[in-house]
Amino acid sequence: MSNLAHEDREKEKKKRKMMLIVLTFVLIIAAFASIGAYRNHQERVAVEQKKKVEQKYKENLSSAYDQMVAAGSMMEDIINGYTEVWHAAIWNDGATIDGQSYTDFNMALAAQMASYDTNGDLATVEATMISLDQTMDDLKNPPAKFKGEYAVALDAYTAVKDMNTYVNPSGSYQTYSQSASEKDNELASKLNSLEVRID
Repeated sequence: MSNLAHEDREKEKKKRKMMLIVLTFVLIIAAFASIGAYRNHQERVAVEQKKKVEQKYKENLSSAYDQMVAAGSMMEDIINGYTEVWHAAIWNDGATIDGQSYTDFNMALAAQMASYDTNGDLATVEATMISLDQTMDDLKNPPAKFKGEYAVALDAYTAVKDMNTYVNPSGSYQTYSQSASEKDNELASKLNSLEVRID
């Protein structure tokens, strides 16, 4: 009888050992499955985060482009106003600004600048440039996918800043109008390059 009891105990021990091995094996598999599921979840979160960052960057690029176009257009109008007034004061009978007639080109340019200041054109250009500066700060450190676009945007931004220097006329009529025209063409070219990259 003791032999039979001993065999039953041994069988019970082996059964428990086997159950313990199976349970350990199941727990190991469950742990690996949980780790795998967690890693997959983390990868999905990272991919979604990357997509959000890239989408936001693309929106900021489009915003920068729109601001550059707006600033460039306003600057072009202001510069054209100066050159027209300057030309009229030198070669015509004078220039008329806000109902006043000027035959001295320095007085005419000063009056035109005062008019732009009064009607808010200069302030609008300045506000647009401040906004553009902030947007360009937001574009620093582009995602790898947008490094080329950032370089093109930076070129266009530099051209806008260069054009902005002509909002305050200086030099002679010929050098000012010729140089401003060259900068305007350069800006248009760089904006076209940027538009192609962000579409």
